[in-house]
Amino acid sequence: MIRGTRRQRRLVTLAIAMLVALGLVVVVLDWSQLRQVIVRANWGLVLPALAFTTVSYACLSLSFATICRVFGVRLGRRDLFEIGFVSWALNHLVASGGAAGYSLRMLLIKRRGLPVRDVLAASLFHSALNNLALFLLAPAGLVLLFLTHPSGGGAARALALASGLLLVLLVVFWVLLFVGRVRNVTLRVAGGAWQRITHHDISARLTNLDATMNRGVLAVRRRPKLITLPVTLVFLDWMASAATLWFCFAALGTVVRPGVLLTGFVTGVAAGLVSMVPGGLGVQDGSMAAVYALLGVPLRSAILAVVLFRLVYYIVPFMISLLFYRRLLEEAGGEIPEPNYVGESGS
Repeated sequence: MIRGTRRQRRLVTLAIAMLVALGLVVVVLDWSQLRQVIVRANWGLVLPALAFTTVSYACLSLSFATICRVFGVRLGRRDLFEIGFVSWALNHLVASGGAAGYSLRMLLIKRRGLPVRDVLAASLFHSALNNLALFLLAPAGLVLLFLTHPSGGGAARALALASGLLLVLLVVFWVLLFVGRVRNVTLRVAGGAWQRITHHDISARLTNLDATMNRGVLAVRRRPKLITLPVTLVFLDWMASAATLWFCFAALGTVVRPGVLLTGFVTGVAAGLVSMVPGGLGVQDGSMAAVYALLGVPLRSAILAVVLFRLVYYIVPFMISLLFYRRLLEEAGGEIPEPNYVGESGS
């Protein structure tokens, strides 16, 4: 039994190492572009970009940790914060539809002997909040764009249509999260399809995931104040991210208006989120640069600013996150708090 447990830990550690190695490969592939912006950038303006990056990741990690507590993940706040940080740092760098960050999160939780379904449910809820905040910024950016940059014209209308379609997808996602019957039917259909394709029955796991989602959603409905802090932190995260991008433009000598900034930012990030290309290589960068060019920003300036943003917001946090893995891979699970925050109707 002990030998089997040790073998499982080694396999989990190996899987984590492979995910980290994938992130390092992305950094190496980006290096030729990064050297250009490192030479050109005004580092007096890069420093504020780094400061806003710190604020963004702190808000993102703390909101994840808070939601995990709501969903009953029995792990200390420090551990949850650090797991949130390293998984989001990897997820941002190695986009792949979010698979890399989710996988890392599950592996770190599994290594500590905790139910994966709890953190998976919390992660889905956190992602829903995160994406909702992002797509609420889209109409705000478009309004500012129409008011301050009327020459956006057809490009702005096309972006408005794309934002509307993304919002529809987000509504569908929220229905799956909050409407138990719809989620239950969807999971049963997905489980049946998986069994037919792989001949492997995962219905019990999906049932447990559904039950965990029900408990978490019930806790939020009974005590809406539970998500006041996470929602606030999620919005602060996105605003800090956009501020980081603004300073990246400024560091390269280009000043963009708020409407143009938010529209290009939301479009590029959305493209990176749905991309299944490892690292979103070229997808997010190209989408952002193209949108900014359509809105009147010189293409070369847009490309350089987006590459600098990639360095400041993706690569630097990922490199810093490597310092946390040693502690996170220790066998000790840390403090296990009492699960007194899920499903309560208390005061």
